[in-house]
Amino acid sequence: MKTTLSKFIGIASLFVLASCAETSVQPMSKDTFKVQTHAAPACGPTGARNLAFKAAAIEVIRKGGDKFVIVNDSTGSGLQGDFFSGFNQNFNQGMVVRIIPEGSREASNALSAREVLGASWQETVSKGVPNTCS
Repeated sequence: MKTTLSKFIGIASLFVLASCAETSVQPMSKDTFKVQTHAAPACGPTGARNLAFKAAAIEVIRKGGDKFVIVNDSTGSGLQGDFFSGFNQNFNQGMVVRIIPEGSREASNALSAREVLGASWQETVSKGVPNTCS
């Protein structure tokens, strides 16, 4: 009985950890910042990228803008764990984002943060960047 309970707790813990993601934003200049997302195995590389992109759009709006371009993009993965408990692959996504002023020549080719976030963009911005990839 105790072994079954231990296995259940271990599997449940993996599901909780598997859906976790952490995103940070680092200012680089007045109009440029870096978004870095670290995501658990369940997110996969696509989930990490989508979460970083969403975080970029949220940050652009929080800084008072709407238009932006991705200046640089990097992806990676790594292993987390040990020989006793096993290893899990995690995923990283980095993006350097530059806010584009409305009315500038670059604005016509820039992405709209509001369009990226969709019709309920205000609610998304107020909630902030989620810690899951779903």
